[in-house]
Amino acid sequence: MGRWTRNERLSIILNELQSSVSPSTDELAEALSVTKRTIRNDVMLLNHDLKSAGEIQLTDGRYQLIIVNERTIQKAIREIGNMQTDWDTPGNRVKKLAVQLLDAEKPLLIDDLSEQLHVSRSTLNNDLRRLRVTFDGYDLHILGMPNKGIQLSGSEWQKRLYILQNNEHLFDCPPDEEIKDWVHRFAVDNELAEATERSFSRYIGIALRRSATHPLETFNETFSLNDIIGTKEYQKVDTLAGRLKKRCGILPVMERAFLTIPILGRRSPVHPPDAAAASLPESIWQLIDEIGHRVAKQLHIEINFADIERELADHLMFMLNRLIFGVAIHNTLITEVREKYPLAYEMAEIASEVIDARYGIKVTDEELSYLAYYFGIAVIEQEEPLSRIKRIAIVCDTGRGSARIISMQLNKILPEQVEKQLFSSLSVSQEKMKPFDLIFSTVPLPNMPGPVIEVKDIFDEQKLAEKIRKCLALETLNIKSVHPSLSLTSQLFHEDRFFILSGQKSYIENLSVMMDRLEKKRLVDAAFRARILKKERVKATIFDQGIAFPHTINQGSQEIVLSVGICSPENKGDQGKARLIFLLGIPESQHNETLLVQLYDEMITLAKNGDSLYKNLDKMNCSEIRAHVKTLCSFNTR
Repeated sequence: MGRWTRNERLSIILNELQSSVSPSTDELAEALSVTKRTIRNDVMLLNHDLKSAGEIQLTDGRYQLIIVNERTIQKAIREIGNMQTDWDTPGNRVKKLAVQLLDAEKPLLIDDLSEQLHVSRSTLNNDLRRLRVTFDGYDLHILGMPNKGIQLSGSEWQKRLYILQNNEHLFDCPPDEEIKDWVHRFAVDNELAEATERSFSRYIGIALRRSATHPLETFNETFSLNDIIGTKEYQKVDTLAGRLKKRCGILPVMERAFLTIPILGRRSPVHPPDAAAASLPESIWQLIDEIGHRVAKQLHIEINFADIERELADHLMFMLNRLIFGVAIHNTLITEVREKYPLAYEMAEIASEVIDARYGIKVTDEELSYLAYYFGIAVIEQEEPLSRIKRIAIVCDTGRGSARIISMQLNKILPEQVEKQLFSSLSVSQEKMKPFDLIFSTVPLPNMPGPVIEVKDIFDEQKLAEKIRKCLALETLNIKSVHPSLSLTSQLFHEDRFFILSGQKSYIENLSVMMDRLEKKRLVDAAFRARILKKERVKATIFDQGIAFPHTINQGSQEIVLSVGICSPENKGDQGKARLIFLLGIPESQHNETLLVQLYDEMITLAKNGDSLYKNLDKMNCSEIRAHVKTLCSFNTR
């Protein structure tokens, strides 16, 4: 018959070995019409896929299938059969080629590879071209040597990074069940997360598979062996390696250091140890202080990390280790984090600038989104005006039953100690409502002494909580909200503080024009301009769609001042300039982090939905432009 496919060859070899026959290399090569080298490579692939269930051994020139685990051998053979149906796809050929090149101890001949994969030389060369692309990012290169074949050039450290970061089962060599039990006990004793345990197990499998034939001699230039062996994590891994020695032989110091890397770079623990149990280096606390200082300087928002300082410190330490050691993490929620927590994400980007400046380390997008979680928590916990609420009134026109439902839902938002009273809409008066900090009503209640928030029988609790914070922020600033559901930007909008700017001027020049006019109106103090310009020259607060949000303290003022400026149409298409400027002055005595946080989120929301910002602007007169901008700023936040 014609040439067998590789899938067919592997099936035939397995069938032969499961029978009473113990074939030799020569016999299998003759029966399958291939070279002895191909048979040896086929056996190597089968041994890889059998994992810990069994092993094909060559004894006295003949192959035998040694069953290690009776329970799993048949399952492993079935899995091999299922995998074989996909082996001849281009993608899997490339993976198999990668395995061959990563494992090879000497150059591989093109003809041998072509025969093993049952493809032509031209097809094999196409597969190699594809594979070169995946290796390039790791400083690994496929080199061809005349009359010798091809070989993968590069350090063993980079090869292992390639295996680790390309999470492909063909590259792995999982430990057997006994070693897995040891790893699990180690993970439990050291409170490792499940993801860290899986990663640690992969490192052990790679070290056991490669240390004898491909010893690790050095790491990359960003860290050294001494950076690892001096840690307490290394001491723990060293003890485990001593147990592995009885099963797998002695692991050199470099291999033990390699096994320590996933422990040093583990995810933050679910139950972090207290300060007495595990101290952190002083540099981590200094890093947190510098991040807080930089956020305050660039965003003018003071963040208090006190409630999450330990968790943030743990996360930063493990994150830095991951970045230094090249340990990749996967986060499929990058876009969602950026969209749902825009201000927290911007704070994380500022933190990444601090880390880059201090350590020369670039923070990946995946790490950035995880870091944003911590800033999101800090922002939410800091802007807790809800704790100021002591008494609320619930007004309902559909009976006390509906009012009780609303009361139950509010229990999930408001502090437990808040006193609640139920009223029918007919019994409400200004005098009765005076003692209450907030009024929740299913019907409009004009001219009430305190803030009124309209609700339905069923409402979105998160959005209602945001609306409560906004009402309390406006109340602090003595702003009476006529439409609580509208954006803060629209409620702070004054037509006499709206300016049409020149599209030919720079951002700083237009900003100066706005500040000149505010100074003439005596709406800002004499040093307001200097504070704004100093801050904006360090880093301009310009978002997408050319929206800018410069802001600072307005000393001596008793009112919040929001001025809006839009560039005239001749600047359209220039994405590098600020085209819509929201200039904010905050009274020093009423500096409100909640207000700033919400305005930041509104600016970013406006930028995300800003496709219609400048549409048809060149066809509008001044009053029409003003009305257009005011409408855009009046988006509903219900």
